Amino acid sequence: MGAMNVRYAVLLKVHYWDDFVERGFQHLVRKVGTGDVYVFVDETHGSVGPIPHDRVIRVTERDLEKLEVLLDPPGKVFWFNADYPLYYLYLQNASYDYYLMCEYDTIFNTAIDGFVTAAEAEKVDYVGFPLANKLHWTETCAGVYPASVVLHNWLNAISLHSKRAVDFLLKRRQDLTRSYKAGEITNWPYSETFIATEMKNNGFVARSLADFGKIENYNWWPPTHERDLPSLQSQDFLHPVLDEPKYTASCLRFGSLHSYFFPNGQLRRLLARSTQSQLSVMPAFVSEAIRRLPRLFSIASR
Repeated sequence: MGAMNVRYAVLLKVHYWDDFVERGFQHLVRKVGTGDVYVFVDETHGSVGPIPHDRVIRVTERDLEKLEVLLDPPGKVFWFNADYPLYYLYLQNASYDYYLMCEYDTIFNTAIDGFVTAAEAEKVDYVGFPLANKLHWTETCAGVYPASVVLHNWLNAISLHSKRAVDFLLKRRQDLTRSYKAGEITNWPYSETFIATEMKNNGFVARSLADFGKIENYNWWPPTHERDLPSLQSQDFLHPVLDEPKYTASCLRFGSLHSYFFPNGQLRRLLARSTQSQLSVMPAFVSEAIRRLPRLFSIASR
């Protein structure tokens, strides 16, 4: 296939829409050349409101029944099963050669046409990001796969899938759903482990996102502040990129609180990128510390 003959869809997943998401969306559109951009909106918990785009897929968890896959846990189906939007679009339109999924807090600083055609040139079926913690979420696969199967854990904030890979993954989810409902398995594989494990163990060509560009600011955490993007143009893929409120909340939610009290501590350095004064952050800091107390006491009592 030539560069202009590869048909691909870009699926941007969101659960709200504001000025920040709009800016990210417009940036994404500028990076897409020949592909079709879809916005997939989870409206399980209420309407998101107007979205100025002509390809918007508004879905609730109940709408996923047509996929014939397990809808669990209620209220968090899309969070635990981040691959479901991929299948929903595929069943609506199976005419694409590739399907690219991305979260609202991702940024591309590379031409997406080039990314897709480079993958197609190598007959790649799946592009994701291997996580350093290979055991993360693998407990959700206990009893699902034979002991001989090697489990893989790849981040899919940005992921690329060939048409045949999407079709295979959907059928595997449907097979596992039948097994779960029959009581043959008691766990449900989390999407980050499910996709990579299935691709790596069934003859598909899987590649790391790092094979297609620079990823120094791409992982599950720590976040990148949106205002730092101008200085990060050399980075091809970034995640998570957050605006001021969400950046500060993420730093406090996942950071090591005690590192804030060291001059070069990670949390202190991260919060230095915030536009809020250190004093104004303290109420949220104290609230997060109180939230963690039960877990800390539980660990100490073991």
